[in-house]
Amino acid sequence: MNRVRVARAGMLVATVLAVLPLAGCGSTVCAAGDSSCQPAPENLNVQPQNSTLVVGVNRISIALLDGRSNPVAAADVTVQIRDPGGRQIAARPLENISSVYGGIPIYVGTAHFPGAGQYDFVVHGYTTAAHAAVDGHAFVTVAASGPELAVGAPVPALHQAVLTDPGVTISMVDSGVPPDTWHDVTVAQALAAHRPTVLFFGQPGYCPSKTCGPTVAILKQLCTQYCGRFSFQHIETDFPASAAQVFNNPAFAAFGLQTDPWVYFVNSDGVIADRFEGPITLDELQGAAEGTLAGHVPAVSLSS
Repeated sequence: MNRVRVARAGMLVATVLAVLPLAGCGSTVCAAGDSSCQPAPENLNVQPQNSTLVVGVNRISIALLDGRSNPVAAADVTVQIRDPGGRQIAARPLENISSVYGGIPIYVGTAHFPGAGQYDFVVHGYTTAAHAAVDGHAFVTVAASGPELAVGAPVPALHQAVLTDPGVTISMVDSGVPPDTWHDVTVAQALAAHRPTVLFFGQPGYCPSKTCGPTVAILKQLCTQYCGRFSFQHIETDFPASAAQVFNNPAFAAFGLQTDPWVYFVNSDGVIADRFEGPITLDELQGAAEGTLAGHVPAVSLSS
């Protein structure tokens, strides 16, 4: 993997440098034959942040920018999801997590896609300052499957490098400053012990998207609650950990990952119960942890 691909996990960094023209697809849903109904004018540049969306339940994230590439702080943000035929199949709330990510305008939620194809995200909200309506849309492609290991898939019995291996040092397996403590157990050992696992894939010391560091901080908060019930493991994109960002760690490649950061939840049967790409919140992780411990696959329910 070259360095250009690394930035994909934090696409917002590139997004704020070049704003795309706003397309004309308003968020108002008009009844058939109602010629007086006009779509709302668009004033948002909606930027999906997922590198992969697949059939089934997905964690989705979007960035909201105005026409001058400025972040948009909005409340009551929802996304209408329209299928390839233009029919609205769902309306989902989105949470503004900018306070967790240093003001980065990211909005996250969960959605279900019944089939492959091109879907339309129609976003609506209100500015927090003036309570003025903001609207925009973006098309996304949903595939039948993706390169990354998906929810419901079995986890391979990986023997990634850990500190108990001869010659392995903390700087080889963790680029964070300070490093975390999740380098003493392998995936294979957790599987053999039927221990639920939280897997963090990322390079917090070199992550150009600036999301790996906040992800580690949130995972450390999660660890204070769940380290007694999960095996927490950190796998760097490179081995040894390196600023070269060549994504050469076999354990990283075994999950089919092409971006970072990712967080995977694995249940006691060795099955993936949930996965997160990019920005996350503690609430989301807590919900995934509880769902994983309860044996739910996927860990979350869209009805909750």
